Amino acid sequence: MRAKSCLLSSLALMALPFVALAESVSVSSNNSTLKVTRDDPIYNLSTPSDPVQLLRTLEWTVDGRRILVYPSGPSTFLDIGHMHSDAHVSANQIHAQGPMLGYATSASSGTVVGGVVYGVEGDASGTLVSRLTEKVDILNKGTTAVSLSLAGLGFKPTQPSLEVPDYSGLDVIGTTVAVIVNGPITETPPPFGQVSVLPVVSFAGFNPLFNQNVSLPPGSTLSMITELKVSPTASKIQQFLRERAPERFQDSPFLNSPFIRLP
Repeated sequence: MRAKSCLLSSLALMALPFVALAESVSVSSNNSTLKVTRDDPIYNLSTPSDPVQLLRTLEWTVDGRRILVYPSGPSTFLDIGHMHSDAHVSANQIHAQGPMLGYATSASSGTVVGGVVYGVEGDASGTLVSRLTEKVDILNKGTTAVSLSLAGLGFKPTQPSLEVPDYSGLDVIGTTVAVIVNGPITETPPPFGQVSVLPVVSFAGFNPLFNQNVSLPPGSTLSMITELKVSPTASKIQQFLRERAPERFQDSPFLNSPFIRLP
């Protein structure tokens, strides 16, 4: 009941409008920057990990264009007391971790814990091309199965209080894959661990993975990886070519081809 009560409280907390005062960590790569924001330590839910700090938003800026991205679930149910760039991750990555709400046993641990690594890989200046990645691990250290609700990185929010990301003029494509592993799969001799691979989600625009329920057995780890890629829409590329192509080619019908895309 305590876990259920904490999760209900967290749902109410997540429904609040985005708080102006919030902590963030930023990294950059070529033409891109990534800023990951969590709550300030001001919310108390009567848990061992109080004050609770939840992941709120990712701001992916490519050639000056801000692209708002919402982090995946269940990473949004992690109480992130540990968040930083560099150190034991690469210079273009951000690491965050903490116990899951309702399962904390201390400020930094619990019977269900999770970690996230975000990464950004930019391209040359002016191309409006970039890549954003997220890897989430959720470990069930308890003795009973835990129900998780999955939402993919870059989903479209349904709460009226939340800003809807603006993808106008952009091609955003992505892939999400999730795997549940119970025990190691490299041990010798057998038996080997049980592995469940969830259906791969490939998409254009917003991530359609939303509110998919899965059961995480005791001792198991859920790993979910999402890649988002952004590039200009065909019309932007055609405009770019017309502005820079030799004059004799600027009215070419080939520039109207819907198949013109950046590689």
